[in-house]
Amino acid sequence: MHPLSRSVLRFEILSLGILLLAGCGGGVTYKKDRLVESLQEVLASEQLRGSVRFVDHTLAVHVEYPGTLVQSEGQIGIGPGFEEVSRKTTQSLHRVLLSSDAPVQFYVVLLSDPAVKGAYLTIVRYVDDIRRANANMLDTPEMLARTIFDLNVVEASPLTLEQYVPRDIRMEEFLSWQLSRRIQTTLIEALQNAGIAEVGRCGAEFHDGEFAFTLNVVPSGEKALDEDSVRRAFQASTKIIAKVLSSYRFNSFESVRLILPAMGRNVVVPKTSLEIFR
Repeated sequence: MHPLSRSVLRFEILSLGILLLAGCGGGVTYKKDRLVESLQEVLASEQLRGSVRFVDHTLAVHVEYPGTLVQSEGQIGIGPGFEEVSRKTTQSLHRVLLSSDAPVQFYVVLLSDPAVKGAYLTIVRYVDDIRRANANMLDTPEMLARTIFDLNVVEASPLTLEQYVPRDIRMEEFLSWQLSRRIQTTLIEALQNAGIAEVGRCGAEFHDGEFAFTLNVVPSGEKALDEDSVRRAFQASTKIIAKVLSSYRFNSFESVRLILPAMGRNVVVPKTSLEIFR
């Protein structure tokens, strides 16, 4: 996914009005060779105008809808129209994807508001997660944790799907995006809520068979993190990484690197050692 220029300061996921489950009729209703047109038609039946892009195993849709976002005092947040447009858009996607022979593995939803120029809310999901949720194999909290939400602004607007999704999404990229957010949540629970440290957005990348995660953890006071806090940060992060990679049965990597810039520390965990953290 094409990197956006800068992140918006505020993005609250309140009671997201996104349907995690969708009915799926038997057989193939939407053929691969008409996937784009079919989704556009289904969106139109919901009074939504969307541009659609299908590349390899990734389906992307952009919908502009009034009230999706609001801007106040230099910050951008969720608007009153977000619940309706997100529900209708994801419901349309699920209806098409779960009754199609197209080999789609990921979908990307890009939502924008004509009144808030340059701001885009992104939702990325792995289609097999949708199927598992539909079969009651994933509960709502886990499904939300597996969903990538991002709210960004770009300098050059309007943004096209060809610019934002220039190629197919790879599993290692999706897992990096998901894990960076889950690690942040885990560290907030383990350290920030205990008043030990402040936790910010964590970084992630995959290169040459290695996942590298940067833990954005800084001491709450003037003192450096003690060894116990450093150990808790590394152990809590490794545990969630092992759990998620195992749940996706992803084995195409050799190691995981955890970087703690505030302490100048990093730890490398070989793939063969992750099992003990599950």
